[in-house]
Formats: sequence, C-alpha cells, structure tokens
Amino acid sequence: TIVFLTPIISMGVLYSISIDYFKLTKVQYARVLSTGLLIPLVLSGLLIPVLYLLRSPLEVAFNFQPAFFWLIPLSLLLNVCFEAFVILARNQQQVKLFTLVSLLKVTIEIGLSILLVVYIYQNWYSRALAFVISGIVIALFFIHHLNKHRLLVRHIDYHLLRKEFAFGLSGLLLQTAIFFVGTSDKFFVMAFFGKEQAGFYAVAATFATIQFIVCTSLLQYLQPVLFKAFSTLQNWQHLKGLYVKYLVGMVITLVGVTAFTLVVYQYVLKNTYKPYLFYFYMLGISSFIWTITNMLLQYIVYNKNKPVILLLSTITIALALTANYISSVYFTINWLCVAQIVINLLVLLLVIYFNKKLNFFSQHENIY
Repeated sequence: TIVFLTPIISMGVLYSISIDYFKLTKVQYARVLSTGLLIPLVLSGLLIPVLYLLRSPLEVAFNFQPAFFWLIPLSLLLNVCFEAFVILARNQQQVKLFTLVSLLKVTIEIGLSILLVVYIYQNWYSRALAFVISGIVIALFFIHHLNKHRLLVRHIDYHLLRKEFAFGLSGLLLQTAIFFVGTSDKFFVMAFFGKEQAGFYAVAATFATIQFIVCTSLLQYLQPVLFKAFSTLQNWQHLKGLYVKYLVGMVITLVGVTAFTLVVYQYVLKNTYKPYLFYFYMLGISSFIWTITNMLLQYIVYNKNKPVILLLSTITIALALTANYISSVYFTINWLCVAQIVINLLVLLLVIYFNKKLNFFSQHENIY
C-alpha cells in the first residue's frame, strides 16, 4: 500500500525537489521545497478519515486491520520525507549523508523489527511500528538538515502551491502510465490465464526486473548529472556520449542477466519452469527497451511541461490497456509477452517524438 500510494500523495513533489534544485536560487528552492511538502502532509491527513470510513469493506476485501487507517497515512508521509531526504542529499552531492540516511533507516527498521517481534510482541503490529519509528527518526533528521541549510521557510506561497498541485496531477498520471507499462500485464495474466501461469510468468518477470533495478541504480547517479546539464541548456548534442555509455551498460546488463537466468532455469528451478523460459526472453527484451525509454524520459520530466506529460501518459495508458486486453482475450499468453515488447517500443517512439518537440535533439534552446 505504501509503495502504491506514495506517488499519489506526493503528487509530483518529489519530481520538483529533484528538478528545481538545478533551476532555482537557494531562496526560491527553499520556498518550493517548504511549500511542496505541504501537499503530502495535507493529503496524508485527508486519507485518515477516508480509510476510517472505508475500514469495514477494506477489512472484508483485504483483511484490513483497524489500526491501518492511521498507520498507512503516517507511514506514507514519513516515506515521502525519506525519499525527499535522499533526493536532496544526492543533489547536494553529499555521498556520506546519502549513505548514512539509507543505512540508518534500514538498520533501525530491521533492528527494531527483530527486537519487537521476537522479544516483545509477536504480531504484525510490531513490524509496522518498527517501520514508523524508523521513519520518524529519518523525518526528524530531515527537518534538522533543512533547518541547518536554511531550506525551511515559514511563508507559504499559495500561488506556488497551486502550481505544484497542478504539476502534481500530471506527475501522478505519469506514474500511473509507468505502472501500466511495467506492471499491468501481471493482472491480465492472473485474470485470463489462471494462477499457475501467473506463477510461471511472475518468476520470469522477476528475473527480467533485474534489468530495471540496474537502470534505477544508475539513474540515482545520472539523474542529478543530467538535470544539472539540462539547466545549462545542454541537450543531446552535448550529452550523446553519456547516453551511448549508458546504452552499452544496459546491453552488458541484458547479456549478464540473460546468462544468469539461463543458469538458474537450468540448474536451480524445477523442470516445470523450463518450458516457460520464453516468457523471460520477451520480458527481458521489453525491460531493456524500457531502460532506454526511462533515460530519455528524464528530459521531459525536467521540463515539467504539463501538456506533454499529460498527453504522453494518456497515450501510454491507452496503448498498454489495449495491447494487453487484445492479446489476453483473443490470443495466448505468449502473445501477451510479445505485446510487452510492442508496448515498450511504441512508448519509446513516443518519448523520442516528444523529446524532439522539446528540441532535445536540436542545437537550439528549448522553446516548446
């Protein structure tokens, strides 16, 4: 629930924290950061009465626990603080702080989970409480860091708040589009091909996801580098060497992941999985295409061009739904796998098209 709802209550604020650091002066950025954090604060607060009123049907459908109505909103807000903290530390190029924050959260969360579950209260509540306490520690650390660097302001810019909320709607739709491209196929497999095929498909998808994990790890380093370059009006003409190196890295990753997966299918997994290696080949290729798309997507995100983001997201969702539905209803699961390649190729072409509209491939300043 936290993974799914974090993009919703953050409403694009995390994008702005990452992007505007390289666009604005320190005073302007402090106003954006302080004002933007109000959005997840308000939305997580509004979520409490909503979940409370829906607690009975949620309990029937999902075994929703009574304490979830306040635990989930609080955990969401704390998770946004953690995400914002590591983004800020990364942009400030404070490697030690980035590492400290990441390790501190994991250490406190796991340590308290073991302590509470094993020695105090053997229940899910202990695990949830450990998550909340670790989040509170990081949030207090985050507030101290903001105050130390004078990034907290008392004056709320309501015009900026409306602007950030409007951008947040497009950012939310973009996150939804990414979900449809990368995850919606699993729901179609479960709905149309049953639990057994869903199991085989899920295993193949897990190995294919390694490609995406490597991509995400590289972008942790590359995104601030790209955003800083974009802020000085650099585009493809100046950065194509970096993109080529990234492409080579993704090709090497694809080869390595494929070799690793072949070994696992051959010597580790049960023989019943071997006939479904085809799933991995198709999903691995589609995941590789997405890593290229994701890299090119950064320029569109940086420009915060709402019409482009809205149009791109809407078309992407429509493509994913249409291709997945047609292949599931009228064809076989193998064709659903192939459809993932088709979807990702079409989305890649869309991203290239919108980058061209934003003058990413030209030698001129962005005037779109």
